[in-house]
Formats: sequence, C-alpha cells, structure tokens
Amino acid sequence: MEKELCIAVAGDLLYDCFAWADRLPRKGETVTGYQNGFYQGGKGGNQAIAAARLGAEAWMLGKVGRDERGDFLLSELRKNGVHIEDVIISDQVPTGTCCVQVDNQGHNAIIVVPLANEQITDAEGEGFRARIAQSDAVLCQLQLRPETALQVLRAARQAGRLTVLNPAPAKPLPAGAFALADYVTPNETETEFYTGLPREDLPLPDWCEESAKRLLDLGANRVLLTLGEHGAYYQDRQQRFLVPAFQVDAVDSTAAGDAFNAAFTLRIAMGDAVRDAIVYANAAGALTASQRGSQPSLPTAEGIAEFLRAGT
Repeated sequence: MEKELCIAVAGDLLYDCFAWADRLPRKGETVTGYQNGFYQGGKGGNQAIAAARLGAEAWMLGKVGRDERGDFLLSELRKNGVHIEDVIISDQVPTGTCCVQVDNQGHNAIIVVPLANEQITDAEGEGFRARIAQSDAVLCQLQLRPETALQVLRAARQAGRLTVLNPAPAKPLPAGAFALADYVTPNETETEFYTGLPREDLPLPDWCEESAKRLLDLGANRVLLTLGEHGAYYQDRQQRFLVPAFQVDAVDSTAAGDAFNAAFTLRIAMGDAVRDAIVYANAAGALTASQRGSQPSLPTAEGIAEFLRAGT
C-alpha cells in the first residue's frame, strides 16, 4: 500500500470452537467428525485482522470479559497487528463464544453466544468516538447491540468518515439506519430478512436487482450483495452490475464474508473504483474459503496479489 490507512472495526470478538465432519447433523442427530480446533474469531475480530493483514492500520472497537478466553483473543489481535487499546474489558460479563460445524464442502452451521459483545453501554460506545474521528474508514456489523452499531455509524458520519455496514447477523433496525452507511453489504440470508423477498422467488439477476432496489428504498446509499459462489452484486442509483466469484475448492466459508468486507472497505478507502474493489474483495473471500479456521485463513496483501496474478 502506498499509504497506510486507518480502519476502525466495531464488532464482536468470539472464542471459536470448530468441528469438521463429512456432513452437518440433522435435528437430534449426532455426527462423528474428523477434526476440531479452537480459534480466535468473531466477525469484528475477523475483519480487523483481515484489514491488518492487508496493510491497514486496524483498530478494534469491542468488548471482552476479564477471563482466559478474552486474554487469548486480545493476544491474537495484538499478534496480528491490530490495535486493542479501545477494547473494553468487563468484570461483569464473560467473553463471547461461538460453536461452528463445517461439512466437507465448506458449508457451516453456527451458534453464537454474544455475552460481552452485546453489553457495550452507551457511555462505552461514546468512548469510541475519538478513535472513529482519527480513522479513514469505519466497518461495523450487528453482533453488537443495534444501538451500539448505530451509535458508531452516527459518530463516523458526523466525523465525515467512510462507513460500511455489514448487517450481520440480521436484526431489526430503526428506519433510517441504512442511510448512516456509505455501503450496506448483506449476504443472501440477510438480504431476505431486510427485503422480505425469498431468494427462490426469482432468478438470481432479477432477485438481486429487486432486492437492491428495496434496500435503496429503505435508505441505503449503495448496496453490495455478497452471493458466495455467485460473486457479488452492486447497485446504487446510477449503476448496477454483478462481479463473478473466483472458483476455488472451498473447505470452510466461515470467515470468507469477513475477509470480503475488510478488503472491500480498504480498497474503497484507498480510492479504488467500486468494481475493482469488489474484484479484490472477491479474491480475499475466495482465498479465505479455501482454508480452515476463521482468522488463520485470512489472506495477506501479498497472497491476494499472487492469486490475482495467477488469474485464478
């Protein structure tokens, strides 16, 4: 990177327990797996580390408990070059956890127990304002209280910073929430939640166009739908287009969306055209999906450059 940009990531930090099996269990069924692992995770943590590995000065805005899991997460953030001075440590509530099941095609089923992540008070959220003002861009998700996410986005908007809202997991939001973000980046499930339009109701191109229109009608300024193996669809009030995904052998898609969002935010903040930023973000997501684990799978800028040079 010619300039080290500062990205503040407001989001969750989770201690991840992974289990891999040939297939995901059905309701009430026990399936024998072949591998497990314990990793640092959380969409916020994933995105912060992804941004740091891609060359940004990344700051984490979040909350953990004063416990071994929290110590582990903070240590891993620090090892990966993420600034943790703004992470709140709670004596009242433990660190959040996550259980992830992954099949042999990379599909997953996830249970998140947010705990400390959803206990950021209004006063603590206000404490993030100084860091937000010092950043070039702010990336936010919804594994926080929606009130905290909106508080962060409002502070970024007031400071004139680039804002990206990854509305994951989908939660009810007040009217006008999407207008606080320069870009809104839901996946297919989240898009269905906010638009009320089931994916199977229309062919993919028509579904993307109508879904994006509905999100724009809800106040979004620019919409970027992440579509997994189908790529990503962009629409604003002047243009619309689909950017195909890179085809890779996916083994774990858990953090692919996080890598995508961090990469996209960084490249837009650097001044890339939207289409170019999406191509770069697609490469980041593809590389992440081709490896196991959330944060261990996140690529570096050098890895993406090599991947793109190879024309995969």
